[in-house]
Amino acid sequence: MSKSMKIGELAQQVGLSIRTLHYYDEIGLLSPSDRTEAGHRLYRDHDIIRLQKVISLQQLGFALKEIRECLENPDFALPQVINLHRARLREQMALSRTLLDRLDAIATQLQTTQSIAVENLIQAMETITMTTQYFTPEQQAILEARFEKRAVEWQDLLTEIRAEMNRGTEVNDPNVQRLAGAWRANMASLIHGDRQIYESFVKMYQHEGSETAGIGALDNDTFEYISKAVSFLSLAEDMDFVVTFKRFNVEANQVIAVGQQAIRELNFNFFGTEGMLLGLLAEGKSVAAQVLMDAGVSFGTTQQVIQEWLASSAILPEDMPEQLGFAPRAYRVMELALEALNQSAAQQPAGPVRANPGHLLLGILLEAQEGGGVASKILTDVFGLDLIQLEQQLRTAMVR
Repeated sequence: MSKSMKIGELAQQVGLSIRTLHYYDEIGLLSPSDRTEAGHRLYRDHDIIRLQKVISLQQLGFALKEIRECLENPDFALPQVINLHRARLREQMALSRTLLDRLDAIATQLQTTQSIAVENLIQAMETITMTTQYFTPEQQAILEARFEKRAVEWQDLLTEIRAEMNRGTEVNDPNVQRLAGAWRANMASLIHGDRQIYESFVKMYQHEGSETAGIGALDNDTFEYISKAVSFLSLAEDMDFVVTFKRFNVEANQVIAVGQQAIRELNFNFFGTEGMLLGLLAEGKSVAAQVLMDAGVSFGTTQQVIQEWLASSAILPEDMPEQLGFAPRAYRVMELALEALNQSAAQQPAGPVRANPGHLLLGILLEAQEGGGVASKILTDVFGLDLIQLEQQLRTAMVR
């Protein structure tokens, strides 16, 4: 009988992050054969063999899409791998030869004239820049696969943004704010909460400019315009948030407070749906907490999984801001919680006038139908829960 390995053990042994293995599963490149009763992934011998092929092909320079096509093609043989590898090595060698020629010319010029033409330096720097990587190979592969999935949607969004910018529309215009929300959602989908990827993306644009960075033909002016629009959107949401909090009762606000503290203890500086889930479990007294615990959801396991999944987003304790930023999905959960409150008030006039922790959990479950954040993925992937059934149990418990 083949030995099985948990995701953390496998990640440690092969030198990949747990986040990467989760992503391979997400895109169907490497899905584990089994799961534990608690929903944890278990990898068997043939899964590990497939992972070895994935890693080997990545080292040859293959993109994830190419790797998936190779593994799914029974006719794909070693000679094809070798030929592709040879072609890519030739490209790399040609780039190296160009750089060497330019550096040789600079060295010769310095030896003979003790000075150097600026144009020659610029050419050399351009070639060096081409060989500089802002992303790790792992990050490049992830970004490439994610961007390819939404390339058309991304391009349409950029076209709309650029049109508003060319019209001279102010960033606080309602239509531009709508585009800013769509941009932020697309960017969140692209980076999946990985702040390191986002920071590398911004740094690349700032240092290299649009000609080199050029993801989705995004020029510098458009990037600056939409960045200002997103900043204005975030400020407006923060102002609205003060009003929003008044619509939650003491227990719900306590859930958010203890959830923020739990996230701080994990050294994360943003509050997403995972923080909301931790808050519900940490508060532990509400009907929502009881429904979760009855379903087998525990604070300890949830905390451990969040720490593993979001490890790359952790910061140093001394860099922790005084106030945590709320992730877009956390805002959406609260919006859905208030919508659920309004619906219950319409159906039962004598119902609660302020949202309680049950409404927050309803928000998490309803938001899962829109794609879902980390919280809903934990409930399904780790604890193996049926979210529709969990919602029914919660609604029943809330009217008792």
